[in-house]
Formats: sequence, structure tokens, C-alpha cells
Amino acid sequence: MRRRTDSVVTLVRNSARRVAELSAASTILLALAATVFLLLPASVRAATAQASSAITASIPLAPIETLGVDKVTPGMKGYGVSDLGDGKGIQRFEVQILGVMKRYAPRQDLILARVAGAGLENSGIIAGMSGSPIYVEGRLIGALAYGWPFSKDAICGITPIQSMLDIRHVPASPPVPIGGASPGGGASPGGKVSTAVLLPAARETAGQGGGSVTTAAFLEAFSSGHFRERMDDLLKPLRAAPADGMAALPIPVSLSGVAPGGKFFERVANAAGWMAAPSGASAPASGKTAAEPDAARLFPGSAVAAQLLSGDMDLAATGTVTWVEGNSLLAFGHPFLSMGPVSMPMTQAEVLTVFPSLYRSFKFAATGPVIGSITQDRSTGILGTFGTRAPMVPITLRISSDAGIAPQTYRFEAVHNAMLTPILSALAVDNVVTTLEKRTGERTLVWKSSIRTPGRTIRWDSVFSGLSAREEAVSSLALLTNYLMANEFRDLTILGMDVEISHSDRLQSARVVHVEAQKERVRPGEQIPVWVDLLDFRGSNRRVVMTLKVPPDTPPGTLNVFVGDGSSATAYDLAAVPPDPQSLDQALDFLARIRPPNSLNLLSYRRAPGAIVGGEPLPSLPPSVSAILRDRGPGEASTPELGFVRLQSETLEQPVPVTGSVRLHIDVVPRIW
Repeated sequence: MRRRTDSVVTLVRNSARRVAELSAASTILLALAATVFLLLPASVRAATAQASSAITASIPLAPIETLGVDKVTPGMKGYGVSDLGDGKGIQRFEVQILGVMKRYAPRQDLILARVAGAGLENSGIIAGMSGSPIYVEGRLIGALAYGWPFSKDAICGITPIQSMLDIRHVPASPPVPIGGASPGGGASPGGKVSTAVLLPAARETAGQGGGSVTTAAFLEAFSSGHFRERMDDLLKPLRAAPADGMAALPIPVSLSGVAPGGKFFERVANAAGWMAAPSGASAPASGKTAAEPDAARLFPGSAVAAQLLSGDMDLAATGTVTWVEGNSLLAFGHPFLSMGPVSMPMTQAEVLTVFPSLYRSFKFAATGPVIGSITQDRSTGILGTFGTRAPMVPITLRISSDAGIAPQTYRFEAVHNAMLTPILSALAVDNVVTTLEKRTGERTLVWKSSIRTPGRTIRWDSVFSGLSAREEAVSSLALLTNYLMANEFRDLTILGMDVEISHSDRLQSARVVHVEAQKERVRPGEQIPVWVDLLDFRGSNRRVVMTLKVPPDTPPGTLNVFVGDGSSATAYDLAAVPPDPQSLDQALDFLARIRPPNSLNLLSYRRAPGAIVGGEPLPSLPPSVSAILRDRGPGEASTPELGFVRLQSETLEQPVPVTGSVRLHIDVVPRIW
């Protein structure tokens, strides 16, 4: 038996070498080896498979001979290879050329073919086969990449290999922010956007720059407290034009580490055209990398994945390797997200099996160790490099609940990209909340988050309550992250994120029912008690006492006093002293003016002409001076009018979100000495 096993191992070794050389004799040897192999007992087959795997991993990668699309004619026969799982690894299937579709896309042709074997007659073209190399006359002609759903015959589209090889010559450039200022957002010749006055028409167009939140949209969303609808702006660049006929095979995207993805994951998957495939990670995030000596290599037909999230949650898109040479590989045969220059981890993938479906069969795959990075995402495929490492954004999430669930801590790493990082961070948080807590219904979330950058840490704390609390919370994180990474002022690197959530299944709130100042006529320097009566949801009345402080130098006249909840106070304050940020720091300082919903606020103002210059308010100016400063000159957008000076801003945190507000007018009379 030992002698018989040795002879089979030798036969498999010779067959593998011949396949790597793509000679015509390899077909006969491979078929002979497979026939003898299947006749052996199971124990011998297992030993032989292990030996064959070790041999395959040591095969040198020589340049592959290609066949141009102009040499491909109908009737030609060949074969393709792809990892189809079930423990069999890379399998061969037969290919018959049907013809060539000239100029299927600008300067791109597409080869049509019928495939058979390896069960494809029953399953049809399988999602996850994208990139499977196709050989004719022992030469590589391209990658299987296109197909039809509900197809009765296994007919596919093949991307010519020359179109894929051209990706290697695209200039490598660092990933850039996607999108920019809204084309209708009032951009000045210098590229800045006047964001102080956001009219209804501007609100409708703000943020339509294609995947990035403009400063106008950023200010409007955070001042109003409405974030969920803005997520559509971030998802727009993911959407491809719908195809009624042949289209690129959908990419199976596996999400592991949580229960089946919630509605937010479904939104992202539908927008990007992903096919959600439940799976798991075959290696921890801290596993081997390509820099280690024993890191395995990939071969044409191997499964390869683009990893978007790692750690306690794994999100990866699986396709097939088409071409390997030296330190690079090409895969997919069509775009992943069509983002051009990218930087995301490239991992091995283990295909578990194929799920047959009348609509679209797909591969179940598990993510393996990181072996390099993907650097180009183009219309004809992706380019990966072994041994390099893509930068990632560490995310720490701590969540506690009043439902008796022990506090949990989760750690993730997300791809660093202006479009993807916001979406992925929101997706990770959303899936954890959905997994640990209820999927729908009213709730209250006390939200505390911080985003670390090289220059400063940006904090965003708030409270979200109601039916849409979860969606609003995760959307606010996405919008803030996107604005930081794609802001219109300067590049900004995200070093990490920390999110802390206190979850309650109950709807918690209080309502302002009465506000009363103890005096209506005051003198400069006085302090006046203000009673604020609250009615808790399904509770009783309670009184909070705040203090109106009149500065000693206040001139006679009327004080405008606002008392109420955080959202209303924010809107009132921004109307009195409009923001007009002219730098990223000024835009971020705006966040400090956002009062949380679980707060009571007392604001007081008096009328005084002023101007906003360089984003900074200059109150109490002579009318002639303020008029001059408000006029920026020909071709420049005017600054907002500053007609008030803020005298007091007091905030008292409350145990529950508050709604309701009252405006008071207090007369300041001259001081009597």
C-alpha cells in the first residue's frame, strides 16, 4: 500500500507541474491522476491530498502565455479552473467559445462561452466564480466574469486577459476622498461653500456631491438632529446602473461575528449589488500575514477575498484569482466597487461549498489570513499585491443595557477610505445593537463617541429616542466620519473611533409644560430664578430651577431669553449667531454648540449689530463697520448678518430626553445707584 501511495503522490506532483506550465499533456495526466486517486481508500486519499497541497504551494509562478481576443473564434474549446469547495479545492470545467461581442464597453470586448462539468450544468454560473481563468489551446484568454440570472444554459461572459493586464500599468495613487462640494451649493471661485444660510432649496441639494457630506449638509444635519435620510447620499456612489440582461456576477459578501445582518446591512448590500452569504472567519484577525515566511500563496483558480471589516466582525467579498506573476495578482474580471485606487486587505478564502439556486447559485466562503492588499479596483478587475498591508481604522464599541445584559466590548478594524469607513463603522455598530438588543420598536440610546485624528479628538455625544433611534444614531456616526475624511478644507486621517452606548428598551422622555421667570423687569448685575416644570413620560411633574444672569454692563433694553430642550436651543442659537466656518477646525467647533436632547438650556441675547469675519463672530460693532465687514467684495459670497450678542448659555443635563421650549422677553432697566 505504501508503494502504491508513493506512486500516486508522484503522479499528482507531475500533474500539478504540468498544469502550471499549461501544456496540452497536462489534461491527460491530470485525468489519469484523478482516476487512480478516486480508486484509493479514504485514508490514502487524505494523505495524498495533504502531500499534493504541500507540493502545489511550492510551485514557482512562471509567466503565463496569453491568447489575444482577436485570435479567439467560435467553436474553440478549452477549460477553466475555480475553487468550488466541498473539500475538492480547485476544479476544472469545460469551456466552448460561442463568439466575441465587439466593443461591449468602450474599447473593451467580451467573449461569450458555454461551460460544463464540475456540476455547472445544474448550478449554472456561480456567484464567486468571478475571475476564474479560462484557457484555450493552453493559453490564458481571460476571466469568467459575467452571466444571467435564471439562465437555462450555463452561458457566461469572459473578460479578455489583455484588458485585465492593463490594470498593472495604471498609475498608483493614494486613495482620495470621493465626492466634493455640491455643484449647486453656492461654491465661490476659491472653492469654499457659504454655509451660513441654508435655505430649503439648498437643503435639498446639499450633500449631492456624490458620496461626501458638504459643510452645508453637515451643519444642517447636526443642527436639526436628522441623520437617517442623509445615509442615502453616502450610499449613492455604490449604486450601479440596473442591468436587464447580462451583468457582472454579483460578489458573495460574507458577514460573520454577529447574527444575520440587519436592515442597514441589507441597505448597503442592495446598493452595492452584493450577494449576502452567511459564513465565518477561518482565521483570526491577528493571524498570519504575507510578510511571514510560511504565508501561503494563491494560484489561478484560488479563492481570494477583499476584506472590509475584521476583528469581532468580519466582512469580506470573495472572488477568484485569474493571474499571478511575481508579487502581484489579478482577480474578479469586473469591478468590486469601481473605486479606482484603493487600499484594502487581501486575504485567502476557503470555499466551503456551492449553494445551488434557480436564480443565482453562489459560493459559501470563509475568510482566511491577510496575505497582502488590493491596490486597484477597475472596470476589468482588481489588482492585488502580496506582502503589503493596508491601513485600517480601529473601532472600539462598548454597549450596556438596562435589560440585564452584561456590558459588552467589541473591537473591529475597518478599511480607511472616505466612502467606506463611514458606512462600515455604522454597519458594525448597527449589527451589534441589532444582535444584542431588539431589532425593532421604541428604545432610548445614550450615545457617546469620539474620533481620533492627528490634531484633535472630535467628540459627539447625544441621546436618541423613539422608533428610529438606532438608525439615527449610527447614521450620525457615518455622517460625521465621512465629513472628517472628505471635508472641503484639508486631508484628515482617522486614527481610531470609540463608541459607548447605553441601551434602554423603554421610551424615555419628559416635556416642558411651564416656564416662569420670577421677575420681568431686571437691572444689570441681577440674577433671576427661572422655574421650569417638566412632565415625565408616564410619570409625575417635577421642577428644575435655572438662573438668568444679567451681566453688569448690559445696557437698557429687551433681553430675549430662551428656555427649552437641546434641539430647539441649538436651532435658536444658530439662528441668532449663524455659523460660517472657513476652516475645518471652525466646522468642528460647531459641534460644541450642539446641545444634547437630554438637556435643559437657558440662553439670553440682546440686539447688537455685528459681523462674522473669517468664520468668527464680531458682535457689538458700529453699524458702519459691520456693514463694511459683511461685504467680502466682488465675486465673494456675503457673510450672514449678525444682529445679536449672546449673553448667557447654560445647560443642565437631564436623565431623559426633553421636548418643549418657551421664549421670554425680559426688560432691563437702568441701574439706580
